[in-house]
Amino acid sequence: MTHVELQDAVKAILMLRSEMTQREARVAAALEAHMQALRSDAARLREELDGLVGGAADRIVQEARKAVVPVVAECDRAASRTSARLQGASRAVLAWFGATAAVVALVLLSGWMLLGHVRGELAGMEAELKRYESALPVVQAFYASDAVICGERMCVNVDPDGQHQGGQQQYRQARPRPSR
Repeated sequence: MTHVELQDAVKAILMLRSEMTQREARVAAALEAHMQALRSDAARLREELDGLVGGAADRIVQEARKAVVPVVAECDRAASRTSARLQGASRAVLAWFGATAAVVALVLLSGWMLLGHVRGELAGMEAELKRYESALPVVQAFYASDAVICGERMCVNVDPDGQHQGGQQQYRQARPRPSR
């Protein structure tokens, strides 16, 4: 999964959670408004009944309660079901965030380990390259001279007219390699 896909997934999850939170708030507000309206209606009904019928008020209140209680109970059950669903969705969102964080941590750890390995390999290659660069003048001189390998040593065809080298002038220049 690429970084862009992870970001898109996280955005989608956040949008889903936001929509669910907003829906829960709307349902709660609607339920509260409905409950308030029911309470208001019940209070108004009680006052009207008390004013109209003195002795029959108790009976009418009981009848009104019997009519309102099932509606209130159904609203309470609906709110409980919605709340449970939202809590389950919240756990799922948190699980996705946890899984995403774990994947990102693993990717970063793998990248860090790979970078360390590559640095070590590059350091070894750099040392080898320096060794080859140091040996380059010797190899160029060998191929420019009339010389061959004699076991573990080098045999040269000495140029009697060549330059002398060394602290005591004990070394002589080899003849140039004959062209073939």
